[in-house]
Amino acid sequence: MKKGIQLDPKDNVGVVIQDVAAGEEVDFGSFTVCARSDVKTPHKLALADLPEGTTVIKYGEVIGYTTSDVKKGDFMHVHNIDSEKIMK
Repeated sequence: MKKGIQLDPKDNVGVVIQDVAAGEEVDFGSFTVCARSDVKTPHKLALADLPEGTTVIKYGEVIGYTTSDVKKGDFMHVHNIDSEKIMK
């Protein structure tokens, strides 16, 4: 099983600390998430389903919002997260 870290209990994304292939389980300590796509270290993985417009929480802080519906286990990056709204 691959390893990941949830930096803060409030986070809805986790960071993979090993490259993960689609279908692999990622251990976040008290729970696991099945990756829906390949995720390279040290990128983010959705820890829950996040509808479009949901705030993305990392480090216990808002880092952006989802630009499309995201499923638990999806790779999270600039293709589905934007921070423009929080910068204004």
